[in-house]
Amino acid sequence: MQTRNTGKQSRPVARWRQAEGRRLLVLENALCRVEVCPEQGGAIISYVDLATNIDIMWRNPYGQPPRLRLLDQPIGSGSDLFDVMDGSWYVSIPNGFFACDYFGAPLGTHGELRCVPWFVTDIRRTAKALTVSMRGPSVRTPLVYVRELTLRAGSALMEWRETVQNRSAEAMPVAWLQHPTFGGPLLDGARLITPARAVAVFQVDQPESIQLQAGYSGQWPHVPERVGGAMRDCSIVPPAASGRDHSVQLRDFEAGWGCIWNDKRGLGFSLQWDLATFPQAWSWCRGGGPNCYPLWGEGHIITLQPSSSPVGRFADLLQAGQLPFVPARGELSTVMHTGFVHDPKGPWA
Repeated sequence: MQTRNTGKQSRPVARWRQAEGRRLLVLENALCRVEVCPEQGGAIISYVDLATNIDIMWRNPYGQPPRLRLLDQPIGSGSDLFDVMDGSWYVSIPNGFFACDYFGAPLGTHGELRCVPWFVTDIRRTAKALTVSMRGPSVRTPLVYVRELTLRAGSALMEWRETVQNRSAEAMPVAWLQHPTFGGPLLDGARLITPARAVAVFQVDQPESIQLQAGYSGQWPHVPERVGGAMRDCSIVPPAASGRDHSVQLRDFEAGWGCIWNDKRGLGFSLQWDLATFPQAWSWCRGGGPNCYPLWGEGHIITLQPSSSPVGRFADLLQAGQLPFVPARGELSTVMHTGFVHDPKGPWA
């Protein structure tokens, strides 16, 4: 086991608290504390290493307005996502990144399950473990998302059991993406360590709008910049005021894991996932970035987002046969592990 273990075996606990008008569920053991907002798509809004008090989740410097409607998904392209992006960890399904028409259902960027209310269905406690179960029913699709989070005494890792259920009599295609946004002091001088062997940049409609060379594919982690062609090491988190911003897709993994690692602190935050479910991952990295909507030059961010599919519009992915299907009246499940670690290379679980 490559995680820190202090020998403390205090029983994991769960409790509710009110904050900024939201009801949060707090999961905690002797090593970490995780805060969940079930009513906002089961979002993880805080994930803290108790030894250092470092929170790995990014906070939007502009704050987040309260969500007063069940769905904020305009029928046109895009969605309200940028208006209410708070930096939390949410799930993006069934349309991946882009807004789309999902068999007649209008879905905005990253889909509706990130913003509909989820329900806590069970909290199970023993002396050695705590498991919280949540259920998120879609409004505009026949899908239901079920999540089980487990914290164990003496372990820095949290287990996620993620299940997509299909209430329809027909199999349904999905682009399934985990969407954590990492920030805070761990990013100062950090880098992304992961056993990906290839990297690609999406062929955007406006290549002049991004800093990297659109449509490029090559060996991870180096990608040419659009202006000048210098090779950028996309594993390095740029300084907060550098103005750098890029989004890439990692491919051809030797194993499904990655770590946001800080050498100076001897601390990292790890993700470990099943490659059968998530064979690819996205990484967005920002050191201030462009002075335009929605962040106006703010944000010190890196993401590592396990994904079922390449970056692309839903209709294109469906036509290319690049989407998994949830069986009729059936489900797809996967397991992940996350947590703060003191060794930058997995596996940790």
